[in-house]
Amino acid sequence: MSILNPKQLVDEFKKSGEFDRLRRELLSQFQRSDRITAFKTRVDDIARQRLASDQKLIHMPHDTIHRELMGEIDRYPIIERAVAEAPMLSEASFVTAIRASIQRILDESKSRSEAGSVATFAFLSSRPLTFLQGPVDPPNEDTGESEKVDPPPDCAAGRLPNGDVGDSHER
Repeated sequence: MSILNPKQLVDEFKKSGEFDRLRRELLSQFQRSDRITAFKTRVDDIARQRLASDQKLIHMPHDTIHRELMGEIDRYPIIERAVAEAPMLSEASFVTAIRASIQRILDESKSRSEAGSVATFAFLSSRPLTFLQGPVDPPNEDTGESEKVDPPPDCAAGRLPNGDVGDSHER
């Protein structure tokens, strides 16, 4: 099957393992950078402020505390800022590598689609092409036999009325 829309391309990109590889690479780079310290400090400040503003929260179950603190952190765009500031995302080599991966996926999809079309055509061409024999008239009332209508010359030669051969409607 060929890729026909962006969602299919994203799905194939993820299936290829490239998405996970890039995600791990970005996280690893972030963890090795000096930006991680500022990020952790900001998360710590948000958590401390939330705990200081609600003394009852300290006495709640750990799951509740965790959920409340994560909700508070989500209110701030610290993750979005960290991602937007990732230098790797603006590097030409990173963008080039993603484009190359996407092009490879599209090329492989096209090859699979063309191979499938060739295999389908080979299978169909080994069978009688009864659909090209034309319509059959209703049985003659006197004889009870149907009369076969000859197909147009192009169809009899294996060509469709538009001049294409085989399953060109998939292109």
